[in-house]
Amino acid sequence: MLKKLILASMASSLAMLASGTASSLAESRPAQAAGQVIYHSHKEDGSPCEGLKGCTFVQLKGDPKTGPSEAMFTLKAGTPFSPHWHTSPERVVGVSGVMLWHVEGRKTYRVGAGDYLYYPAKAVHWGKCAPGADCVYYVYDSKPYDFHPAER
Repeated sequence: MLKKLILASMASSLAMLASGTASSLAESRPAQAAGQVIYHSHKEDGSPCEGLKGCTFVQLKGDPKTGPSEAMFTLKAGTPFSPHWHTSPERVVGVSGVMLWHVEGRKTYRVGAGDYLYYPAKAVHWGKCAPGADCVYYVYDSKPYDFHPAER
């Protein structure tokens, strides 16, 4: 019962975050006519998913090329991602599915709905979406987004 209450609270918080993010995103763009539909696809300028089959990415807020940004990622069930690191620390919130997230020198983390994971800048990490369900997760980067492949 407590777990359901916590998950319901997290879902409510994510809904509020999404509505706040949408309004902030709209405020950061040129004025839109009332009732106009706004759609943003990161595919136009490249994506952190490039070269990773089974991955999609939606930019929620900010410009990942110039500063802080928020994004939602989806990985198909069973999809792995290779070892890499970023200049920015990352904050991750699981939305659905289960990510098996490895951070070098630490344990493997299971990031599912409502789970939060933080790791510092330049921490090498890799993992995969566990089999059984696609994984959706939110990522906040406080600095411009970059990707540096790493050996492990």
